[in-house]
Amino acid sequence: MKTLFFNASMPRSGSELLQVILHQNPDIYASATSPLLEYQFAARGNLGLPEVKSQPPSLMERAFLAMCGSMAQGYYDSITERPVIVDKNRGWSHYYEWVAQWNPNPKMICMVRDLRSVIASMEKVYRATRHLPVGPDNPAQLQGMTVDQRAARWLNTQPVGLALSRTLDLFQRGVAKDILFVRYEDLTTAPEATMQKVYGYLGLPLFAHDFTKLEKTIIEDSSVFGPYGDHSIKPVLVPAKPSDWSVTLPPAISNNVRASQNWFFDSFNY
Repeated sequence: MKTLFFNASMPRSGSELLQVILHQNPDIYASATSPLLEYQFAARGNLGLPEVKSQPPSLMERAFLAMCGSMAQGYYDSITERPVIVDKNRGWSHYYEWVAQWNPNPKMICMVRDLRSVIASMEKVYRATRHLPVGPDNPAQLQGMTVDQRAARWLNTQPVGLALSRTLDLFQRGVAKDILFVRYEDLTTAPEATMQKVYGYLGLPLFAHDFTKLEKTIIEDSSVFGPYGDHSIKPVLVPAKPSDWSVTLPPAISNNVRASQNWFFDSFNY
């Protein structure tokens, strides 16, 4: 029987870094971006079938939720013999209550990062991939043509805008207190202390991680996610530079990012 935990981190916030670190522990399988939640979505999408609606609702609900739990167990039984799983999918936290119905008192970790750094990271990818037709710029409609337009777009669309809305929702519906939020800046500057908090939250014995030999051993072709979904990591943990965003974002734009998302900066002490 696997013990399931969940990584529901925000984009560009070090979720892959955390997974690689956790996977050093021989008892933990820290997944690549996982389709498990999408598999369960597909099953949920069939709850309106006549074969379901013709049977007692309470019976079908119990059966569906039991299937969700069995699906997760069967999925990972076929992938790894490691007893502890950390499944990575940004959507998990949004469906916390559903997960709790088939995995009681779920433990979820959410990596967060200074939003100015997140937007700066997106902008860096944009500038590095100008030869590809993947940017948010649309000359025909004069959209995404300036740094401030692109910043505003990323704050209000997928993946950053969606993650922001879902994170705010966690606080509004009272779920945030049950989730461990880990700041990217803390993980990179104080990794040992931060990982102690992670293990304490998960209720697992501490493990001596090597932050100078980080290697992604889970096979994943991140190119399918496009350049903004790159999941590569550096072999040595490098501390996040304070105000690294200031090199990429003009002061007025970084100030706008800060002012437009006060709740985020206040919630995570940025």
